[in-house]
Amino acid sequence: MHSKSFHCISIQDLEAVLANLKQPDLIQFYANTDIAQTRAWVDLLTHYCPNACRIGMSSEKQIFRGEPQQTGVTLICSYFDHVKLIHNHTSIHPDKAENASQELFNPILEHEGEAIPAAIVLADDLSITSPSLFSKMGLSKTKFCGGLSGLFKSEKTWVLYQDQLLQQHAVMVALESDHLTVDNDAFVDSIDIGKKMRITAIKGNILQQIDHLPAQQVFNRYLGNGGSTDIKVMNLFALKYKTSHKEVHSVPLNFTDNGGILMSEPLPIGAQVKFVYFHPWPSLQGTLDKLNNLYQQPPESLFVFNCISRDQGEILNENSKLTLLSQVQELNGTFCFGEFFSSEASTKSLQHALTYIGLSETPVETRRQSGCIKTQAIDNSLASIFNLMNNVFKDLSQEKDALIHLAKHTDSDSRDWLYDSQTGLMNRFALLSRLQSPEESDHKAHLTLFRIRNFRLINEQYGYDVADDLLAQLSLYLKNRMGDTFISLDFSCYRVSANEVAVLLQTDMPPRKVNKFMSRLSEDVENNPFFTTSQATDEINLSLSVGIASIFGSTGKLLCKKEHLLIKANEARRHAHETNHLTFWNGDLDQVDKQKDNLNWIVKIKQALDEDNIFPYIQPYFDAKTGRCAGGEALIRAKIDGKVIGPASFLDLIKQTQLYPKLTVKVLETCGELLKKDPMSHLALNLSVMDFKHYNTLKALRQFFRENDVKGRIILEITESESIQDYQWISSIVSEFREAGALLAIDDFGSGYSNLEKLIELQPDVLKLDGSIIRTIDVDPKLQILVRHINSLAHSLGIKTQAEFVHNQAVQDILVDMGVNYLQGFHLSEPISINAWNNFNTEPHPSFDKY
Repeated sequence: MHSKSFHCISIQDLEAVLANLKQPDLIQFYANTDIAQTRAWVDLLTHYCPNACRIGMSSEKQIFRGEPQQTGVTLICSYFDHVKLIHNHTSIHPDKAENASQELFNPILEHEGEAIPAAIVLADDLSITSPSLFSKMGLSKTKFCGGLSGLFKSEKTWVLYQDQLLQQHAVMVALESDHLTVDNDAFVDSIDIGKKMRITAIKGNILQQIDHLPAQQVFNRYLGNGGSTDIKVMNLFALKYKTSHKEVHSVPLNFTDNGGILMSEPLPIGAQVKFVYFHPWPSLQGTLDKLNNLYQQPPESLFVFNCISRDQGEILNENSKLTLLSQVQELNGTFCFGEFFSSEASTKSLQHALTYIGLSETPVETRRQSGCIKTQAIDNSLASIFNLMNNVFKDLSQEKDALIHLAKHTDSDSRDWLYDSQTGLMNRFALLSRLQSPEESDHKAHLTLFRIRNFRLINEQYGYDVADDLLAQLSLYLKNRMGDTFISLDFSCYRVSANEVAVLLQTDMPPRKVNKFMSRLSEDVENNPFFTTSQATDEINLSLSVGIASIFGSTGKLLCKKEHLLIKANEARRHAHETNHLTFWNGDLDQVDKQKDNLNWIVKIKQALDEDNIFPYIQPYFDAKTGRCAGGEALIRAKIDGKVIGPASFLDLIKQTQLYPKLTVKVLETCGELLKKDPMSHLALNLSVMDFKHYNTLKALRQFFRENDVKGRIILEITESESIQDYQWISSIVSEFREAGALLAIDDFGSGYSNLEKLIELQPDVLKLDGSIIRTIDVDPKLQILVRHINSLAHSLGIKTQAEFVHNQAVQDILVDMGVNYLQGFHLSEPISINAWNNFNTEPHPSFDKY
């Protein structure tokens, strides 16, 4: 894909552009004119580009090639190769926002197949800061961008949908594609300062009282030590109001009578607010890391939505986010009165933010470039001051939340017992006191208990100081990950035992969403390297068991009282440990009895692993022309209670646990030994998409190819290929191992829905025909036709074929006649032990004598 942008001062300029323009697929149209003045421009756009999808909105300023534009219109024209555009619009009424959400996103909600990767949403209604517009999207994988229209001097704002100029409407265009790569992020250059305050009187956007005092008096007290404060200074200090779905930054715009202040955003009566200070320094260091990653694999098109409140001379310098992003790719977009952004947990409207979305249809490898973002000289001392301020205020806020429930402990010296001396975290006593004290938001509380399973081993190898430091590193990682997300989480961390950290979370997110969020966070912790303080090169990976406890379940059922959260989180964590799950939620504990049989299997498999009773059997496969054994497929077996058990009894269950990658690694080690023992042998190893996503499995595969010269003798068979969603990602992983000497086979082809086009793009060496289309081929003429066509197609593409489930001579004869390359099944050989494989007869199989 690619995009072209144009900025036109007059309608004549626009016509000159459109007259010579190749018809785009998508047009974004942004202008600072009211609805009446815009009509002629839109008519011209419709006349010249009738087949393009056309969206847009009124905006005080636009962004054209990285520069703000105060007059005229900006036109962004995008051309796609593999993207289908799905667009829609709906009216918005504040009291029917959920209906609007259903209507607007219905094309996405009803879409079948892989998730739609990206969508642009533009809206003309400032009440849309409510999360209800995106309420129907839930945990959608679609990444949204866009914003709210607005003009300072006119109420006649608008959004454009095709040839319609609409007010109090939202428009949406979704980008459906298997090829599209999406990069998105949001930057809010602010730092929280001071205590929480409550809005006690407000009328519309005029803030009258904070904590029952005149609003101007409160601002003057904190910003001017009681003296008057200039409104330009106040502009840099907004009031932040947050929920789990949105974060509103309401900026003072002007003074009003009777001590009031005109604010940029309305705030609800009773809302708790804090001062925030806007400045580019607090987020500059973190921004550079993100932008350098983007710079080194730049998207083909980059669209930005910047809050109009960020349009200040002090912000728009050489280190502004707008300027830095312009080094990545030509930057086009608009200023908004609220910016839409999709984080890991939700989609919402931000204020005082810059959000961007990058779109690409070509693989990352073709876009890679070296170098980094160039910045002005950075005053590290100033950045450190802001970091210090930010962290100090976070710590003070946590201390206040803990101590407010311990009013009876008035002696300041007695408060030391609330903290863990090794890590500086609040301790178990502080948490229990918090849980035992009633609050208005008790029903929103969730507790997650992280236990480091390999803590004792770390103690033994590195000493207690290093282990305690790693616990502190874990808590800092959790704080940063949760605090840096755009979901406005209210949380606090505690050390509750030698190897456990608890996170108390106050949020109105649904419990299942909290569970999924914490599960993803736990996976990231296990995949994140930690380091000893004495030796930065000494990398340590933490192994966790995590319990999550909520007061209410997804259906509103009471699960436990708030004061019992720690008990239930520990019970859930213990169950996660016993079943070798990474995480477990107390809402599922009532299902434990039903899972006792599963638990027994998990215990048996774990014991088999510990006792070295996990090993492969090898099922030979044969060259259809010569009848000789061409290689063997390694199939996992477990010896339990003296019997050799096949995978059908346990594999689907074990795939849900942390034992699964260990089984894969065990089979891989045995394959390496067999290939070394017989330099002429060939082996195939089954790997699921899950294997390629697991850090330890990938690490073992890379080590295998470093230590073994097996070029052309090891085949990696991708199972469950219909579950592949990100073909670009799996292709890059597969390419790495093919370069190391592996061959690639697609296993179980024909067992279910398979995206033939995508699978062929992986360029497999072998296509394995599943037993479901082979077992009755001798009695079903239709299946013979199907297999014959698949075989011919594969051969025409240079791909060899292998048939499974060859269970009688008739099936074998048909497949040989079709020209299938390799045959495998019980008629030729059952899976055999390693000893039998080492002595396997290499002469042609007797069933091939007649050929």
